[in-house]
Amino acid sequence: MSYLQPWMLWALPAVLLPLIIHLLNRLRYKTVHWAAMLFLLQADRSATRRAKIRQYLLLACRMLAILFLIWAMARPLMGGWLGSTAGGAPEAVIILLDRSASMEARAGGRPESKREHALALLAQAAKQNQGSRFALIENVLREPLELASAATLPSLQMAGPTDTAADLPAMLRAALDYLTKNNPGGAELWVASDLQASNWRPESAEWQDIAARFAGLRQAVRVRVLDLSAPPGTNISVLLKAADLRARDAQSGAARLTLGLELRAAGEHPATVPLLVTRDGTTSQVDLTLNAAIQRETLKFDLPKLAPGWGQVELPADDTPSDNAAYYVVSPPAAQHAAIVGDGPAALRLRFAAAPDKTRTDRVASVFSPANANGIDWRNTALLVWAAPTPSAEMEKTLEGWVENGGWLLAFPPGGEAGPGPLGLHWGATENAAHDAPFRIAAWDDLDGPLARAESGTPLPLARMDIARRQLPSAGDTGHVFASFADGRPFLVGGKRIAGRVFACATQPDQEWSSLGEGVVLLPMVQRLLALAGQRFSPPTMATAGEWSPPDSHEIWTSLDPAQRRDWRWQAGIYHSGDQMIALNRPAIEDLPEIVDRARLPDLLHGVKLTVMAGAMEIKADNLQSEIWPAMVMVTMAFLCAEMLLATSRALLPRRSSFPAAPRKPSRPHAPAASRS
Repeated sequence: MSYLQPWMLWALPAVLLPLIIHLLNRLRYKTVHWAAMLFLLQADRSATRRAKIRQYLLLACRMLAILFLIWAMARPLMGGWLGSTAGGAPEAVIILLDRSASMEARAGGRPESKREHALALLAQAAKQNQGSRFALIENVLREPLELASAATLPSLQMAGPTDTAADLPAMLRAALDYLTKNNPGGAELWVASDLQASNWRPESAEWQDIAARFAGLRQAVRVRVLDLSAPPGTNISVLLKAADLRARDAQSGAARLTLGLELRAAGEHPATVPLLVTRDGTTSQVDLTLNAAIQRETLKFDLPKLAPGWGQVELPADDTPSDNAAYYVVSPPAAQHAAIVGDGPAALRLRFAAAPDKTRTDRVASVFSPANANGIDWRNTALLVWAAPTPSAEMEKTLEGWVENGGWLLAFPPGGEAGPGPLGLHWGATENAAHDAPFRIAAWDDLDGPLARAESGTPLPLARMDIARRQLPSAGDTGHVFASFADGRPFLVGGKRIAGRVFACATQPDQEWSSLGEGVVLLPMVQRLLALAGQRFSPPTMATAGEWSPPDSHEIWTSLDPAQRRDWRWQAGIYHSGDQMIALNRPAIEDLPEIVDRARLPDLLHGVKLTVMAGAMEIKADNLQSEIWPAMVMVTMAFLCAEMLLATSRALLPRRSSFPAAPRKPSRPHAPAASRS
């Protein structure tokens, strides 16, 4: 037998409280020998014996009631027939297995991963429910799989490791669909997860719908959660943020490969980490120095020629092997065209920011006046920079269709009063800063997006920009603020429009407006937007495992390394189909350490009978069985009822004394009154 809350057993000495109180009460009385009382006690010894028996029984009931109450609060687990009888075997058991990348971590010095430990626990628990029907729902396909025997769970392919993320709300919806379709008499949901917040999404509104669907089920359903959130030991993860191949010398055809990495360190780790870098089958080592918990690194390699290539980066083994490798595939860059609509020096600065190097044929930018904007080659344009007044209705319709097909738009303020902008944008009235107090940017997203740090890890100098004039943009409720002023107003906002995106900046790259036109912020911002927008013109070379699927369902994609049997549906690696290649990596959210507080689970599953088995990594497989605390509570109630009956029953109360009453002393007769003579 084991306990889910063993610390409650420290309260066991409280069982002695009734005995202590009884002994203290006896000390309150002082014996006084009185002849008449001695005669009475000797006359009715049988009544005294019944009173003592009653007191002993009352004392035993009170002590046992406290004992079983503390035992129940410790939440004991018991196997065998007693455990299944006390817990009750359901007709159907649905196992929701989180086999995301984070479940491959090893915690507490254990040799097995969290996923392997969960499978052992679930398989052992299934032995106590031999009469139940089992079904498995995992996080990749999310299709119920009927199990002939739950004992085979650890050996199933659909229970193996993956490099994907999990969607717990979607898995619960799949379980609810299964219950609605099959309508079993009673059911339990066994959820095995490390409670990673990115997989549970506790802030999502869909939890309200899930709780409502549970409440609408006809049958009784209990949810049991295996909490596997124990933190791993030493861990260093590597994530490939970007892989870029560019021409280094046009005459010789030499090229340069640039890899952008993100390293995350947890626990005790060495200051220097050897990183193995593989390029087209050739491996070299790069020693990296870790200075922070989250660190960006840029690796550059000179190549003899500009040609497609592939490779991987790999860290030494640690307690989380699933995040030690990342893969890449690169190809010569395709031409990326940008169109600038505007007049004057600001338009020329924007053209230079989009195509600063005239020798590079993969960056092309053209300037159009607002009147000639119809001459833009919409098919080949990746990024449109609008630095002009509000477009006409006809141009607005053209822009809308182009953005919905994947185009990216960057808009700058037109100046003047408040009014509408292109594609649902809205501009506030122009604001002028005081002469000696320009507007300053105080916060921005420097990890991702158009304002992310440079390849060297240096943040963009947004805080040093002088902004004398601004016109605040608004992208509606769906807009994301990438940077904001010191007063909290937005500087750069962006939002998604079907396949494309729309961005808006609060100032112009003009000397009368700001120092944005100097280029230290404008150039990297425009270059990143152009690179991201141009991805739709070339087939993807990198994608996320579990989210990517072949454009043609009839294509067969196999691992580039024949010695490794991988499945592109859930495993990271490099895959090819003919001459096409793609690198699949685990989702970036799998490296986030935040977990859901187990105290929030009852709120997410409001109204559902929920049991959270905390510390499941510390429970041995032969101890994961049914909880018997409900039976302990019933026994506690039985002892309390027995105590009440003993306290009020007359059967063991002392009877009235049956000895004869003492004879009354006869009264003395009165003397006759003397007669008078």
